[in-house]
Amino acid sequence: MKKIELLNLLTESAIKYRVIAMETIKINNHMNDATGTKIDQRDIDALLVDFINYIASEQGVDYALHTNNLSD
Repeated sequence: MKKIELLNLLTESAIKYRVIAMETIKINNHMNDATGTKIDQRDIDALLVDFINYIASEQGVDYALHTNNLSD
């Protein structure tokens, strides 16, 4: 798999996941330290984008993913 294919796959998954993120965090609370407090969608989107861009930078790619790319 090429680097860009991995990043595109992660982005596609993030687009699907972002709308159910809070629900799955609560369901999987036995695997995390979440307090149960509602997380703002903007913060979820920021975390997803930051993580994907971090992985890209580790691969030497300036992917430049923005939060608005998750809702397109």
